[in-house]
Amino acid sequence: MNAPWLAFLAVLCNVSAQLAMKQAGHAQEAATGSTGWLSPWLAGAIFLYGASFLLTSRVFALNPLSVASPIMAGATFVLIALVSSLLLGEAFSLQKLGGIALIASGIALLYFG
Repeated sequence: MNAPWLAFLAVLCNVSAQLAMKQAGHAQEAATGSTGWLSPWLAGAIFLYGASFLLTSRVFALNPLSVASPIMAGATFVLIALVSSLLLGEAFSLQKLGGIALIASGIALLYFG
């Protein structure tokens, strides 16, 4: 894969955007009226999704889509599972660990294959 650091940065932006959107949802629930949508978390999520979009488009331009897209999607799934467990206290089961192992194996096969 060409420019793997760019792909990793795009994935980090995507994961961070999802975490910010989760926090924006909590802020929206806690707010009254329409002010819940004026959350800095939501603004951060929008910015991070935009950055992820731009970085991903560059990664796709530099790599075969059939390789870059599954690697980046898989890395996003793995990081979300790990980070949501560590930062948000979400349950982390043996089944999730098995799923992460399978996804990581698939990523390795695509990356090194």
